Amino acid sequence: MFEIDPDKPNIPALARILSGMGMLCLIGSAVSLMMAFSKYSWINETYAMIGAVAAFLLALLFAGQAKTLELLAVVSARLKSRFAIDSMTNMASPSPTTSSVPKPGLITQPVKERVIHVSDEQARQQGFKVR
Repeated sequence: MFEIDPDKPNIPALARILSGMGMLCLIGSAVSLMMAFSKYSWINETYAMIGAVAAFLLALLFAGQAKTLELLAVVSARLKSRFAIDSMTNMASPSPTTSSVPKPGLITQPVKERVIHVSDEQARQQGFKVR
């Protein structure tokens, strides 16, 4: 689960960080479990056992998130390559219907002038000449 496969695309840094945190939590879970059964007087067995279970659940959460991010990178790379292959095959062998029919040009609309209606009195006040 925590290996780096050279065939896969680059694993995101966040996935590597989550994998490392998951491994640290697994180690912490094992240490806490050993402390729970160690019978030292300064260790509360209940808290140590609860800590071991919590660290294990946290390790599962981190490992799951890391694997999900890793798989998302793989899916993204596959989709990009699939679209690249599709576009290359479409460019290499164009269909006869698209090559024989020319593409229409851009349709441009005539530019419309904006007409603003201003009363004659207001135009004189603003300094415009009235037609």
